[in-house]
Amino acid sequence: MSEPARQTVSANGVNLNVYLLGRQNDARPPVIMLHGMRDVGLSLLPIAEALATLHPVYLLDLRGHGNSDRPGGYAMVQLVYDLHVVLSEAVGSPAILFGHSLGGHVVCRFAALYPDLVLGVVVVEGLGPPDGRAPEDPALALIREGERIITTLSIPETQRPLPDHAFAAERLLANNPRLDPERALALARQGTVVSDDGTLIWNFDPRAQSVFTGADTDSSERYWRNVRCPACIIAGDLAGEYWSRAMPAGSDWTGSFAPGELEARVGLFPDAELHRFPGSGHMVHFDEPDRLAATTLDFLRRRL
Repeated sequence: MSEPARQTVSANGVNLNVYLLGRQNDARPPVIMLHGMRDVGLSLLPIAEALATLHPVYLLDLRGHGNSDRPGGYAMVQLVYDLHVVLSEAVGSPAILFGHSLGGHVVCRFAALYPDLVLGVVVVEGLGPPDGRAPEDPALALIREGERIITTLSIPETQRPLPDHAFAAERLLANNPRLDPERALALARQGTVVSDDGTLIWNFDPRAQSVFTGADTDSSERYWRNVRCPACIIAGDLAGEYWSRAMPAGSDWTGSFAPGELEARVGLFPDAELHRFPGSGHMVHFDEPDRLAATTLDFLRRRL
């Protein structure tokens, strides 16, 4: 799998790396793809290549990830702004937006804020974690929020070096047990970089996880309600293993959606369809890339 062509777009001084696939002057609507946190654009390449058989595709490295700049500031409004610059300056026409996880949050906000620029959205594991964690005492919740702010914003840019790509692939497999080992090694090569001191590290800024620190998660609903274009929502039924590990709140919390909870969120979108993948966790593009590509293409053919 070869690396596609690239271009750089400047978002108020932050250089963003964009991969280009398909014929960029094609009359069919373009697709802009956004990956999740602590990931890189190239991890979506199998899906992007499938979409590029019918559409021009722009695959973005979010700020702080891949070959885009690492400015140190990672607020949601900055990510929305970055997408606006890419769409305006690189694409130049309304587009279909595809987003995984963090990318899905950005896509939903963008579609609600700039409806004339968005033809449709594909949101993969981008509606946030389930509810149902044990409620906290309000005073204790404030204390923990303060602790999270200090802890998260104190994360250093430097990372612990990786011995080699094989070790990085093993880490990916440990966190993603359904990932094909050969693809894990390819992802390890795509998702790492040699730092200035010659060591191998993951190719993202650890500080980027501050994007959700102090965020009002309840505000997501007002964006979902205002995504007026057709929406394809894709969820991995096994994503609870990710949420219970990433956001532990007691040993009895499974991280799974309660019956009807996910459907209720999707129902807030004016025009949305839900596709559940029984064999996928949160990293759907790792677990079932072919199914993800086929479902996305089917949605685009039917609705756009």
